[in-house]
Amino acid sequence: MSTNCITAGRIADNHFSECIGDSTVYPGGSRLIDNKTEFRKTLNDHTDIGKYSEYAVETEDDVNMVVDYFLDYLLGTAKKFVETYLYLPNVVRKMEELDNANISWVHYEKGLFWGNFDGHFRGLIISKLCNDPLFQDKVKRVEYWLYEHKEAYLHKRFIPYYEKLKQLLPTIEPKYSMDSPNEEAEMEKIRAMVAKNFTPISAPTEKPKKKAAKKFVPTPPEQVNKELLSLLNPERIPKESRSLQKQFMDFFLGKKDNNASKEKTESTQMQRNTIEIVGSYLDASLRNHGFCNVRRYKNVFYYTRPTDVGNLIFSFTVGKNGRLCINPPSIRLDKVEKWMQKIDIKLKSRDGDHQGTVELELPKKIVKLNDSECVSDEDVKKLCLATWQFIEEKFGDFVEDYSSPQFLWERLCSDIKAYPDWVKIIRGITAPEQIIRGVVFLRLCRDNDFEDKFELVKKFILTEYKSFIPSVNQLKHLLPEMKKEYEVCC
Repeated sequence: MSTNCITAGRIADNHFSECIGDSTVYPGGSRLIDNKTEFRKTLNDHTDIGKYSEYAVETEDDVNMVVDYFLDYLLGTAKKFVETYLYLPNVVRKMEELDNANISWVHYEKGLFWGNFDGHFRGLIISKLCNDPLFQDKVKRVEYWLYEHKEAYLHKRFIPYYEKLKQLLPTIEPKYSMDSPNEEAEMEKIRAMVAKNFTPISAPTEKPKKKAAKKFVPTPPEQVNKELLSLLNPERIPKESRSLQKQFMDFFLGKKDNNASKEKTESTQMQRNTIEIVGSYLDASLRNHGFCNVRRYKNVFYYTRPTDVGNLIFSFTVGKNGRLCINPPSIRLDKVEKWMQKIDIKLKSRDGDHQGTVELELPKKIVKLNDSECVSDEDVKKLCLATWQFIEEKFGDFVEDYSSPQFLWERLCSDIKAYPDWVKIIRGITAPEQIIRGVVFLRLCRDNDFEDKFELVKKFILTEYKSFIPSVNQLKHLLPEMKKEYEVCC
């Protein structure tokens, strides 16, 4: 997910620098905050603007489309975000809204502040600047998370900075009031200033009109990917390659009595029809997104795209009588899966190039169509069209986020609680398998707090899944052999 930031309150930034220093950590090292080339970031707008981050701009229409998309965000969501939070009492109100919903101020999707736990320090400084009557409540909340909560060990490196902040807070003089009678006048000044700065020279006075939605035109069946069709048509490929298809054809055309053979032949024809429809709708779109190979595992067909850490995978299953089922897109982290094969786990999912390490949840519309057991041509076309729209509109976010290990590392660190809630992220038949797979990944990142996280996982499995303790002990013996494979900024 793309994160868009603003600096809100230069006074707040100055106070923050007093307790945390004048440098900030980036992937690959630390940079000096000089307020010329590097700035202290305070607030996050979590709106995703990465839709066209990997889009090939080749024509004038392409340029116009990308610029229109960005201007829609800049003159709409971004402008409103800046207008709202340049007035610091609105920041305090948002903090209280998050508190009431039991959401962290620095939550990676719904929070407000930039940074790790240090984002809470920004919140306390702004609360004091606004003469917040609930300031002491916020201090107690932050100290509870820092010293007493069961996850406090994750934030221990921030304690020295907080000790400095405690000395600084009493010296901060309020600059705002939460119930100022001049609030509307102050907001009007901010809106005027933002309007002036958000109007580019020679920009149109009206918001750019949106382009018409992209229309879908199926690829003619005769142009469908040859590799895909060859999986059901071995006569179209060289003899020396036919052995690759033998298992698949046997699966559908096993030699039995005449009636059974006839049923199998009819079933295979329906399989072929489904494949042609899938190819017509999805093949061009997937190849446009860099998926350059198509393979099969039994009745699972899967496209792959290489990344720095492994392969992105998009697969679908063609079942009995041509039933189509779209599988969750995934990314396979090869180094993680290599170690997972050395650990014996009850009910362990089968390894294979068609299965990833991290999975993306499918939209409800696709899940509903999957559950309806799409068999007829009309049902299959509906499911293919919904999948095509998903690939074109949403899949790029997943590709951008998980093409490097940093985003996954942040997700796992954020979601590890008394229950390591990784079920919606990591693949596995059982929760212990998913948790162990996540632990392997963290170890390969050489996480700074790995030992603490591993102890939490052991305690959880000992309490909830005693039968998986041998798997955890086996993992423990393998840990010293695991070398750092993934670069992350801890």
